[in-house]
Amino acid sequence: MLRKMLTLLILLSCITLTSSGFLRAQTIYDAEKLGRFMPPHDYNFTTVDSPGLYQEVDNGNFVTWVNNSGLVSQQYIGIDGNMHTAVLLEDGWKVIDVPGATNTAGTNANSQGQIALTYSGANGVTHLAIWEKGHYSYVNNPCPAEYTYGVAVGINDWGQVTSYVVDSNGVSWACLGNPIFPYRGVVFGFPDAVGTIPIMTNDLGVTVGAYWDAQGVQHGFVHHMIGNIFTSVDFPGAFNSWVQGINDEGIMNGSGQLNSSSNWAGFEIIGGHIEDWNVPGEVQTDLFVITNNLRVAGLYQSADGVWHGFVATPR
Repeated sequence: MLRKMLTLLILLSCITLTSSGFLRAQTIYDAEKLGRFMPPHDYNFTTVDSPGLYQEVDNGNFVTWVNNSGLVSQQYIGIDGNMHTAVLLEDGWKVIDVPGATNTAGTNANSQGQIALTYSGANGVTHLAIWEKGHYSYVNNPCPAEYTYGVAVGINDWGQVTSYVVDSNGVSWACLGNPIFPYRGVVFGFPDAVGTIPIMTNDLGVTVGAYWDAQGVQHGFVHHMIGNIFTSVDFPGAFNSWVQGINDEGIMNGSGQLNSSSNWAGFEIIGGHIEDWNVPGEVQTDLFVITNNLRVAGLYQSADGVWHGFVATPR
């Protein structure tokens, strides 16, 4: 699930997430929009696995997204042991790795089809590029220079890139900035947290992600840029929780690690109400995104232990 997704960042080995455990998903939403909640049985599910996928495990390096237009993007580890990113176009899968890069970590696509790509070569130095319809724009780090840039994890319709960065003490922080204005992004972290990892920011400047407390427990968070307001989110009964997706109505989803079985499950959040949201008939679910038209994407683990990407579309 995402907890692991954050391992995602093999690009920065300073953060390691446990890959063992099961996931449970949920959704969070606005109380005035409770009627918008759609349980899994109101969806059609499609498995989406890139042909280049090699490590079908939910360890943070395997992520599936979908945007408002239905464009699917997927990050995965290939048979060469390196990280790759691909998109599912009308004529099939297309790898969009930055030319010449050894590793390319992707994000969700925004409504314009732009995907933020963090890439590195043989020297391991990371750089940022924006992919759009087959073209690459090589851009500057949007975050303050005094931080070590980690990886881009999301891009919204304003072109703002959500990233995580690391300070001189090795503490991880969230950063939101536009590459048009290099090194001027806003850095923020959950108060008194050991570390903060953002996942996505919607078009209204609301960021979701996870933070670690002093005991090492992972909690989901919601951050409103206006007022610099943080809210902690915990899936009831879960040992660890992550909020990983948010749309412009404020509907969120994520995953929690259950205490009883160490399994991950999905959840959806609307107006502070949390509902279970899991792929029917599968062992575990890890949710990464919910779009404005309520498409959902993530991973599920089948009975044979293999993880697959999926996109769910409202019926």
